Amino acid sequence: FRVTLYATILAFALTTAIYFLSDDTFSSSISSSQEEEVSPQKAMMTTVDTKKKAAAASSALRTSNASTEEYERDEEGGDLMTITQGSVIYETQQHSSATLDYYHCGPVPNNKSTDSTSLSELVLLHGAAFTKEDWKSSGILDKFCDINNNEDEGNLSTTAWDLPVSANGDELIAAYTSMVEKGVLSGRTVTFVTPSASGKALTSLGDDTAQQQHDKLKSMVNGWISVASGSVLKTSDEALSTYLQASVPVLAIHGDEDTMGKKVTERLVNLTNARGVELKGRHPVYLDSPDEFVMEVLKFMEINGL
Repeated sequence: FRVTLYATILAFALTTAIYFLSDDTFSSSISSSQEEEVSPQKAMMTTVDTKKKAAAASSALRTSNASTEEYERDEEGGDLMTITQGSVIYETQQHSSATLDYYHCGPVPNNKSTDSTSLSELVLLHGAAFTKEDWKSSGILDKFCDINNNEDEGNLSTTAWDLPVSANGDELIAAYTSMVEKGVLSGRTVTFVTPSASGKALTSLGDDTAQQQHDKLKSMVNGWISVASGSVLKTSDEALSTYLQASVPVLAIHGDEDTMGKKVTERLVNLTNARGVELKGRHPVYLDSPDEFVMEVLKFMEINGL
């Protein structure tokens, strides 16, 4: 009886050990498999998880004030070349609320590892026939994001806005303020790129009838890159000269096939002491010569310490 009992106990112990051992091995196998599946996703420029967070942030912003929840995940560091998306609410000139969608890459101002004192901030607007999607689909946004790779060690924060081309200086200020409140921008001066019709937002900042906008120009804009912005041809000499008076450097770019764009460049060179650049291409020359465009923008920012 004792022998049988001891044999039974021993068999039970062995069975139990084998069960737990196989269970741990199975769980470990599953965990390893899951890690192998997740790892490639983490290497993607825009992950499924990022899109879900961005969608959740966008939905929340439509029912509440702008928040910094989307950027809390960056406080411990992250891939500075990854493009994220989000939205903020700003006030239009009709005193109604509007949603401003955007893409962003690079250091985030509220990130503990970000050196805000050396942070360069670039804002990309768009022309009437385009949206922020064109900055991304053309690969230009990726080129700016790539400045932050480990080799170049850049400190460039780039944001592409879907600000309507009808926006004036007041709406630009409102959008800028909302971006600062959310933590997308630092609140320091930034460099604006205004292709075609989007130039209205910058030219109206120099309007002589609004002293407040003059002051905001100095505290919000450290550089203006005009890409054949037609509003320049309709803006007074005094308004454009405000950029020169405020010591805001200007870069004027146009395509060699764009007659109107060339006139814009010439006027900015004469009134704001802008640096004029002609690239190969049509009116949206940044899409025809993307590499050269990015190079000129970065050169302009470096020369002027932006």
